[in-house]
Amino acid sequence: MRRPRISDVKVDTVRTRTLRAEMAGRRSVKITINLDAESLAKLKELSADSGIPYQRLLNGLLKERLAKADTVHSRLDRIEKELARVKKTLAA
Repeated sequence: MRRPRISDVKVDTVRTRTLRAEMAGRRSVKITINLDAESLAKLKELSADSGIPYQRLLNGLLKERLAKADTVHSRLDRIEKELARVKKTLAA
């Protein structure tokens, strides 16, 4: 089988524009990250057990962790405000 020449390749500009428009409308963004082998193996193991593709599973785990972080920060903010109010009351 002969290798195709680059000059023989035809670019489907209509489909390319359509695909780019579809990608622009999505809320997800493609990125490249470096993971250690053990973490990736564990992630793929969890993926196989749950039946969820590992990239989608990683996204879900990341969202869950970030939501917890927001909760912790909002709790700390409330505690700091309450502490400031108590200090003001005691100082008066």
